[in-house]
Amino acid sequence: MFEIAVIGSGSIGPDLAYGFASALSGQPFKLWLHDISTDQLEKGMARINGYLNKAMSRGKLSPKRCETIQKSLVPTLRMQDLATCHYVLEAASEDLAIKKQILQRLEEIVSPDCLIGFATSGLPRHWICEGAKYPNRCMVNHPFYPAWRSLPMELVGSPDPALTRRMYDLLVTLGKVPIVTADTPCFAADDVFCNLEVEAFRILQEGLASVEQIDSLVDQVIGGGGPFRVADMTRGNLLIVHCQKLLAGFYRSAWFEPPAIIDSVGNQPWSTFPLPNQDIDDSLKIQIRERILAVVLGRTFHLIEQEICAPSDLEWLLRNSLGFKKGVLALARELGMAEVARLVQNYADQNPDFPVSALIQKQHYPEFWENLVLEGPDAEGIVQLWVRRPEVLNALNGQTIRELSDCLTQLDQDPQVKGILFGGFAGALAGADITELAALKSPEQGMELARRGQALTLQMERLSKPIVAICNGPVLGGGAELCMAAWARVVGEKALIGQPEVNLGIIPGYGGSQRMPRLIGLQNGYRVLASAQPFSAREAVAWGWASLVSETPIEAGKQLIQQHLAGEITLQPLQDKPLGLEPLQPVDIGHRSLATEAILRRALQMGLTQPLAAGLEQEAQAFAACFQTQDMAIGLANFMSNGPRVPAVFLNR
Repeated sequence: MFEIAVIGSGSIGPDLAYGFASALSGQPFKLWLHDISTDQLEKGMARINGYLNKAMSRGKLSPKRCETIQKSLVPTLRMQDLATCHYVLEAASEDLAIKKQILQRLEEIVSPDCLIGFATSGLPRHWICEGAKYPNRCMVNHPFYPAWRSLPMELVGSPDPALTRRMYDLLVTLGKVPIVTADTPCFAADDVFCNLEVEAFRILQEGLASVEQIDSLVDQVIGGGGPFRVADMTRGNLLIVHCQKLLAGFYRSAWFEPPAIIDSVGNQPWSTFPLPNQDIDDSLKIQIRERILAVVLGRTFHLIEQEICAPSDLEWLLRNSLGFKKGVLALARELGMAEVARLVQNYADQNPDFPVSALIQKQHYPEFWENLVLEGPDAEGIVQLWVRRPEVLNALNGQTIRELSDCLTQLDQDPQVKGILFGGFAGALAGADITELAALKSPEQGMELARRGQALTLQMERLSKPIVAICNGPVLGGGAELCMAAWARVVGEKALIGQPEVNLGIIPGYGGSQRMPRLIGLQNGYRVLASAQPFSAREAVAWGWASLVSETPIEAGKQLIQQHLAGEITLQPLQDKPLGLEPLQPVDIGHRSLATEAILRRALQMGLTQPLAAGLEQEAQAFAACFQTQDMAIGLANFMSNGPRVPAVFLNR
């Protein structure tokens, strides 16, 4: 049985334990929650039970799954109970001496191959594991608030790449999105966060604006809720001071020193701080805005220049860990590098100890994929290309489609690349971004959207090197359509394939109506498309949608490409030829729209009797026709208001 443990029940430990248990609840597991205090342990378990009850009351957790989690969570006062754990996360203290004491004791108990993580906001990995018996299995795993549901987790790996990969994959299994950073004080996100907070504290100390005014201004500029509101919510004042002192010592710069105002507040709420009564004029608002932007932009570009975090990783991390409205680099692109340089240099002129990145001085904007992760090529020339938007199940917005097209063009032209593995981060790949879809107003806009997605699928089929789709989670709508354009598909046991478009009052637009029946047969294809019923990994293989099921789909996909390159098998895209059409058997479409089903039928009847390229054009026209129905508006509005669990009430018009 898979066993893990969280040490520390007084702060974020119970939140982490609940989050991990939720991610593992589909498999047998045991999760120990350890603390040396009976009182803290009881409070921690009570907090977890509160989360479980709330999740059940809101319909987000079934009673059966709740029972599984409760049975698998075991509180203990004895560290010896952790002896058979595969992974232990220490989340007891931010004190270095205490962390080292816990590690020393833990290493006497767990096996040498047990991975050990440390939840710390700022302590470098090499400080913590200095003197450890097996230091390479010890790594920083820095979570974010609220720890039970926040996706990002900074990972400071060890010198052993295999162990670091094990830790990375483990954190994914535990429901996290690991972001690798260098082993430096405060890593990446807290460098930006704490310096943003401290600049807000300075502005307050200077009497320029009140707590509420600063919160409002900062939230307008970058989002995140406001620095004082966040500090109060997390009770983080003293932790911010701790991080700033680490940064000041590391960079030997007085600019990082926290202002004296924190000494008077301590860990008390900023909401109780006396507020000045005067209004602030527009010029002062601009001054505050520019100071905040300068600090956030300056520290972000510093992290990139020093290779503390890769640009793509940092962009996703800051947006999802700090609640920013958009990525900092996206903001820099909107402002323009000349304006970024002006803001940061003006701030540095007033604060001579503030470091200015050479990237900013040279007005150089780093090129990166915002929504993609690219790994490789490995020794065999195989690249892994993943869509990374896990906060929305890797949904395919317009930017992602453009990035995929540009990236595939580059990979196809790269002689070092021999084959491509493609999919969504952690195995899931959802359909089109519903927010973008709901913003479209005309059939012409709908047709343009469909043709853009179809162009990407044709590009995948026409690559000069094999591309294999990896599916190990919900692969739905546009995600499934892209996978059908790959030369082969490998599914993991968690894969669930489906075309749920009819639930929204639309039909597939990226080729699903034409490729699905060609892959799994007309009747199966029609049933999947008209009923929105998903199918399992086993059914995917039995029906011909996928090549094989594997417990390790990435490795299986690599093997397929290697066999193809060696001439042992032939991988090829779907053949561009008509499908013989037979009468469609009746399908129970339930509550779904008869008007949408009629459009789907026409797309099948008109498109499948022609070569694939012509069939795609028929689908694009049919997709556009959905925009002329009332049921599309009803379906999209229902989804935006109620989510996917509440069926739309269609008018069949």
